Amino acid sequence: MSTSLKKSLFSGRAAELDAMESAFRDVSGGRQRSILLGAEAGGGKSRLVEEFADRLSGRATVLKGGCIEQRESALPYAPVTAVLHELVQLRGGTAVRSLVGAASARELAWLLPEFGETSERFDAGIARARLFEALRKLFEELAREMPLVVVVEDIHWADQATCDLLRFLTARLKKIRLMLIVTYRPEETSGSNALRTTIADLSLSEGATVLKLPHLKRAEVAAQLEGLLGRPPTPAVINEVHARCCGIPLFTEALIDASGNLRTNFPGTLQDYLLKSVREMPASTAGLLKVMALGGPHIAHVLLRSVADKSDLELAELLRPAIAAGILVPDSDGYAFRHALIHEAVRSDLIAGERMAIHRAYAEVLERGPLPSYRVWHSVALARHWHGAGQAEPCLRWAWQSAVEAAATFAYADQMEMLKLVLAAWPDVDHATDLIGADHCRVLELAADAACWAAEAEQGLAFVELALAEVDADRDVKQLAALLLQRAVMRQHTLIPGEIADLERALDHAVCPTRLRADGLGQFSRALILRGEFDRAKLLGDELKDLSERLDDEEYRIEALIVAASVDMALDGSRIDAFWNVTRRAGQASIGRVEVLAGAALLHALLETGDYAQIIDIGPAIFARTVEFGQARYIGAIVGSPLCRALLAVGRVSEAIETCERMAALDPLPLGLVHVFECQAEIALVLGDSDRVAAAASALRALPPGPQVAGRIAANLLRFDLESTALAGDMDQSAILIRSASTLIEKQGGVSWPLLASAMRVAIDTNRKDIARQLTDLAARSPCRNVVEQAERLTLSAEMSRATVSDLDAWEAVAQSWADLSLPFRQAYALMHAGSAAVNAGKRARGADHFRRGADLAHSVGARLLADQIETLAAKARIDLPGGKGGSTPKAPLGLTDREFEVLRLVAAGQSNREIADNLFISSKTASVHVSNILSKLAVPSRGAAAAMAHRLRMVDPA
Repeated sequence: MSTSLKKSLFSGRAAELDAMESAFRDVSGGRQRSILLGAEAGGGKSRLVEEFADRLSGRATVLKGGCIEQRESALPYAPVTAVLHELVQLRGGTAVRSLVGAASARELAWLLPEFGETSERFDAGIARARLFEALRKLFEELAREMPLVVVVEDIHWADQATCDLLRFLTARLKKIRLMLIVTYRPEETSGSNALRTTIADLSLSEGATVLKLPHLKRAEVAAQLEGLLGRPPTPAVINEVHARCCGIPLFTEALIDASGNLRTNFPGTLQDYLLKSVREMPASTAGLLKVMALGGPHIAHVLLRSVADKSDLELAELLRPAIAAGILVPDSDGYAFRHALIHEAVRSDLIAGERMAIHRAYAEVLERGPLPSYRVWHSVALARHWHGAGQAEPCLRWAWQSAVEAAATFAYADQMEMLKLVLAAWPDVDHATDLIGADHCRVLELAADAACWAAEAEQGLAFVELALAEVDADRDVKQLAALLLQRAVMRQHTLIPGEIADLERALDHAVCPTRLRADGLGQFSRALILRGEFDRAKLLGDELKDLSERLDDEEYRIEALIVAASVDMALDGSRIDAFWNVTRRAGQASIGRVEVLAGAALLHALLETGDYAQIIDIGPAIFARTVEFGQARYIGAIVGSPLCRALLAVGRVSEAIETCERMAALDPLPLGLVHVFECQAEIALVLGDSDRVAAAASALRALPPGPQVAGRIAANLLRFDLESTALAGDMDQSAILIRSASTLIEKQGGVSWPLLASAMRVAIDTNRKDIARQLTDLAARSPCRNVVEQAERLTLSAEMSRATVSDLDAWEAVAQSWADLSLPFRQAYALMHAGSAAVNAGKRARGADHFRRGADLAHSVGARLLADQIETLAAKARIDLPGGKGGSTPKAPLGLTDREFEVLRLVAAGQSNREIADNLFISSKTASVHVSNILSKLAVPSRGAAAAMAHRLRMVDPA
């Protein structure tokens, strides 16, 4: 009888394999697809990927890479490096270099030395973008030969740079034969910002499919057991294992022994389940597994041989029982724990003395020099092992070196973690300053800077406070000013008071005409613009312009132009050309920071002027640049906000929702969350969902009450409260709120047109004519800076007419104004009142036309409440609307939904998914889903066959 378990038989997952096969067919046809494969630890992700890769043999190039757990820090671009390593092994370095050319090969050499000489790096953002472009080019060239499947496993251990790269690939490689498969643990999303962001971004990208592996069913557990045992298990064993393992494949393996019996006498904790087989190993093998547990989930053979101080044959004898028992899996250059849970269980079972001794053994071996393995970040490993061994001085030395390396590769989170090790070791090291060439205050400053770039503001603020307590304010004025600027930017993004005081103090200390003062002037100007203090911002912007010329620095010239354009926009809301010019100039200069700042300013200016088509056209590219330059968490939500609002305004509600979800998934700091919650409320208003409006307002109210955007938040909160109470039918509370709105607008001195519009509408609906007249006076005294504000003023005048006799001509003019701006929701609202006014004036045909057009527009954007209101008014006037309350609703044939029937009509007219999406104001992905459902319901193989059936059965009008 066999004394060990066999390899588990692949069991279940038929639906998931079918979905992956379907995605691969799309890839073979020239369309990029992404598969996000989620399952809890032990759920069978890697096994499914292995099975799928085997099925693609001969049909695709399959490259695999995994993220490596290194406890404190993730190895930058680890899965990409693994993919490149595998590719070089398959093709040879020369062949791969020929695919991308010399320039791109120099960029890739930063990840894998086999590519030869590395490129020079100056601007961090641009270097990062060049690396991304080199990888894009490589994947495009490979996909031309045959379909390319890239597998990235375990992104819950990914570094931020890898997460950004995955978003870049899905955004930029849409029309090539690339299939991206990403595996992750859903349970890790609660603790990892990078994972939440990446999963959300990838799942919302076009062509993405999320597969979450369910637990195995009883029959599937039975099949797995048969594969493990080499014979059918008894029904009792199947029942017991299925009941206890809950269908988790790893648990199935842990609960059965080689004889086919259930393991008995074990506690109910997962760790004990996992350690059962480890504890059954010979003592020497179990001891070696403990050594391996502190070396990471994978350990190179050469490293293990040195740490264990064994010959190759001795090591093989010790490892063989663990491999046979399925605890370890060997590969070409080392060994890995079969599952992360096993590795974690063995590691957590170590006692303090064992840990220190093993860490020291690793450190002493690694001190002899780097290993020939791309899997090990040498300096980080040394820092971590010396820290674990309790040896402060070598820990400090190696942690400092790894922090320098991390900064050079833009791995800011890793840099911060290594600097934390430096600070932890500092008290126990004599002459630490001499050892690394920097004093304690400088380390704190660098840690704060790394935390700032990593968007870890809470930790960054803590570092700054410690550094400010140490800095000599009289002697080190430049360092003091730099620290104050760091604290100011983190206070701004966390909505903490004191930002302006920090900026004033920083400029008081940075008096010389240096880049430090230029940084302060630009930062201070933006802070004032955010608060609406444009006169003061202009003075600082003018000084920045003069200083940029003295320094002959294009970066600060561009920043001064951004400030000037923003100030001018506040005075004249139609002056948009300056933003276009500075955005083009920033792009030509290829300076990442100001390119993103200029793009964000342009999008918000376009939003003010109502140029939604331009926002939709350029917004996604600007958003992508924030990812490429590592600034997505800081400014991504601020860039995404105008894009979301523009999509919502033109009726592309599903895409607006996707954009808002993408913004939220970035896990932005509080300043970014303001934009997220505002967009959530705006979407809920269009959908007529009072509960969701109230929930978004509650989330907005829960943010820190910082002064940076206090006026804006107050106006928006009042508007959202007003709208949600009105939607809920609480007219008494609405009346109280409209008085508050009038008071707030008077107090702030500048009109908030959205708040004014909401208050005016509710004032008329609740018959508060006195407040309506006050609001009309406020509107009359407020200048209209652009066509959007002109349309708002027309709407207010038309609303006021409802207090007596609703003015048909006024409402028709309002409807046309919103139509000219391509705002279907606002147009539909105006058409509703135009229809009522026409009917009341005895012009029924004209009123019916307005009702029909308004109802169509409301339905097209998913505004069900508004559509119901229009249909109710039409029904009262005894006007029949197709599909409305005033007439009969035509039934879609052959089990199609109404929306599917609409899509079928457009398919029959020869429209593509993109054209269908544009016509119905949905996303291309949603249109594709509708088409797939239609083909299934009609039992036809293609779009052409569906169109032919539709014409043959007279389901659509003949052409």
